[in-house]
Amino acid sequence: MDYPVEKLGIRFYNYYFHEVEKPITIEARNKQEARLIMKDIADKLSDKYKESKIVGETIVIPLLGVSEKIVKGVKYIWVGESKSKSGWLPEDEYRRQLQMSKRKQ
Repeated sequence: MDYPVEKLGIRFYNYYFHEVEKPITIEARNKQEARLIMKDIADKLSDKYKESKIVGETIVIPLLGVSEKIVKGVKYIWVGESKSKSGWLPEDEYRRQLQMSKRKQ
């Protein structure tokens, strides 16, 4: 099965804590960067995370046109860093570009 992914670039690092249901997800280029970010934000986490230990870590590769995130109420779609500097486009812009590319075909 061929998935639409970029070989290099952003990954989602999910950190799971003992007896805490929701993991902390960090967007980073590599494990070292993700762990530095986790170290930087550790003091800002709620007590349930501070009082717990990390028991697992998973890495998720974003799929082009499939992976999404919400920032400040705006939904973003992963388009890859070749299409956008950050790799993300607001959903409305993504849909607009998708419609334009379909018209050109």
